Amino acid sequence: MFEALRRQIGFWAGHSGVRRYGANTLWMLAEKGGRLVLGFLVGIYVARQLGPAQYGLLNYAISFIALFSVLVTLGMDPVLVRELVKRPSRADCILGSALALKAAGFGVMVVAVGAILLFSPMTNGERLLLAIVLAGYAFQIFQVFDFSFQARVLAKYSAVSQITALLVVSGARLWFAWRGAPLWCFALAESIYMAFSALGYVLFYRYLGGRFRALRVEREEVKFLAMESLPLFLAAFGVMFYLRFDQLIVTWLLGDAANGQYAVAVRLSEVLFLFPLVVADSFFPSLIGTRSTSIRRYYQRTERLMRFLFYSALAILLPAACVGYFLIVLLYGEAYREAAWLYVILLAKILLVYPGQVNAKWYLAENMQKISMAVSFCGCALSVVLDYLMIRLWGVTGVAVAAFLINFATYLVFPLPFRKGRQGVRLFLRAMLPIFR
Repeated sequence: MFEALRRQIGFWAGHSGVRRYGANTLWMLAEKGGRLVLGFLVGIYVARQLGPAQYGLLNYAISFIALFSVLVTLGMDPVLVRELVKRPSRADCILGSALALKAAGFGVMVVAVGAILLFSPMTNGERLLLAIVLAGYAFQIFQVFDFSFQARVLAKYSAVSQITALLVVSGARLWFAWRGAPLWCFALAESIYMAFSALGYVLFYRYLGGRFRALRVEREEVKFLAMESLPLFLAAFGVMFYLRFDQLIVTWLLGDAANGQYAVAVRLSEVLFLFPLVVADSFFPSLIGTRSTSIRRYYQRTERLMRFLFYSALAILLPAACVGYFLIVLLYGEAYREAAWLYVILLAKILLVYPGQVNAKWYLAENMQKISMAVSFCGCALSVVLDYLMIRLWGVTGVAVAAFLINFATYLVFPLPFRKGRQGVRLFLRAMLPIFR
């Protein structure tokens, strides 16, 4: 048995594809791990210095602007990776057209947010926070170069860019917190992070031989990317809405202090969501390539990847809940004790989110953007109704419970009316439960 195990390990270790994608995954994990450690440690100090009310207001501003960030991403990020993998000879045209689309999207975002800032009843301080965070999204236009790295399985360049930006911004946040800087300085740090990340993408793109003069915008390519991305854009808006709406409604109905508690729980739980995101992003080019050669192997790999992530979630759920609860109380202080219970409730989502990341990639590989859009809008509508009802029943705890129910409905209920959607639900259940295999 041990000899067979040794040969199997030797086979996988010597497999060039495994080594390539494994190294790519390790670089992505290094970046996410660095963000995890630095974000956690710096976030503790910042949250303690600001207090629940100020920390809640800062996260409200970030969440509010994030609702409009889909106008910059346009849902085209996974489409870009897919097309760059399928048509590498057209990379300059694809990237140039994507840059033009994203720049136009940011212009629309500025107009939309600007109108809200002018006509909404908010304080000048709130307007300043929102405007500073908005400015950072101008640099998201250059994230197209990050997707060129992903398509070529060169995640180390993205990782180095983001780790460098994170180190700079973490130092700034610590200094701001130590000096008792005004809240707008922390909003500025969010924009600086996006600016430094974009600078790294641009420099590494040029280092790898990319030529900015070779980038070109073609009407047909713009039209193609826009049409392919439109369902994903609408779906991304729905996803972003129900991911961020909870923090907005907590602030509107319960105040900044309650949102400060909820934001700490969300931030800490989202740390654990980075692992499946990295794995799904890293293996997505491989799944696309396998689908063109063998449908059977493609489905086998997809199901195995989902199963691996589901059992990973099962393995870490209880230890992460126990450790996270005591860490919040110990490190954030008694003022954030309520956040510890919210974190434990929110953590249950990992049982769905872990395999769900691969499920989302499967939707894209199967060209099911319209179904994804419909599912996302259903989730968006459910989040409005459920968040409001649950917050009236159980306060901020109800919002945490609603988060799990919304994810359950999105992955396993809303796709059922569609034939391909039912196929995705079966794939999801086969990965989770042996009885469905």
